[in-house]
Amino acid sequence: MKKLIYVCVLSLVFIFSSFLVSAKQITLSVGEWPPYMGSDLPNNGAIAEIITEAFSDIGYQAAFEFYPWARAMEQAQLGRVDGTGLWLKTESRESEFYFSEPVLEEKHVFFYNRKNKPRLDSFEALKSYSYVGLEDFSYGIDLDNIIRAKQINMHRVSNDEQAFGMLLKNRVSIYPQEMAVGYYLLRQHFSEQEVKNIGHIEQPFMRKNSHIMLSKADKNNADILKMFDEALLRMKQSGRYDQLLAKVIKF
Repeated sequence: MKKLIYVCVLSLVFIFSSFLVSAKQITLSVGEWPPYMGSDLPNNGAIAEIITEAFSDIGYQAAFEFYPWARAMEQAQLGRVDGTGLWLKTESRESEFYFSEPVLEEKHVFFYNRKNKPRLDSFEALKSYSYVGLEDFSYGIDLDNIIRAKQINMHRVSNDEQAFGMLLKNRVSIYPQEMAVGYYLLRQHFSEQEVKNIGHIEQPFMRKNSHIMLSKADKNNADILKMFDEALLRMKQSGRYDQLLAKVIKF
């Protein structure tokens, strides 16, 4: 009997080990982007969970390496990882990478101090307010062009805590940021009362899709992403995608 149990245990170990060997790994270089992705977040964040489950559905284990954003891109370009995420689709990036279907639709809104709500009912009204933004950050072609042409006044700071701090002190009127990211950072750095003092314009000034990218150096990556896209669609149709994303969409 003991011999039979021993044989069964060995068989289970062999089967489990074979599964681990057969499960292929996809390594992605990613940036810190809480609450969506982060090395200190549970399961690396909701978007990382979505990516992991979609890859698992097609027989791949997803692994994430966290870097500053520029270095995350560089790691993928140098072929040190299989791909990277999340990124907007551009012509220059499409020359090097295959793109997945959108993994996330980002919603960028104007945050404001509730004591001084802006009225943005026209382009002229947009120009009458002061803004704060992050250094070297793009706010989309339209807003970037307006900023570049100096049609609106934007103060640049190095982080979100500084930006929201200026908003709370009424030193500026508007801070553009992705909606879920903005509220997460507010809750991380400010008191409950301070968070209540901040609101946002309901209509996003920009919606953009973010994707994972796999290197074109490996032609098999085109087929892998096709299977990933199908798995991602199944997650969305089943409601699993929304279930995971609901963990971070808290306003």
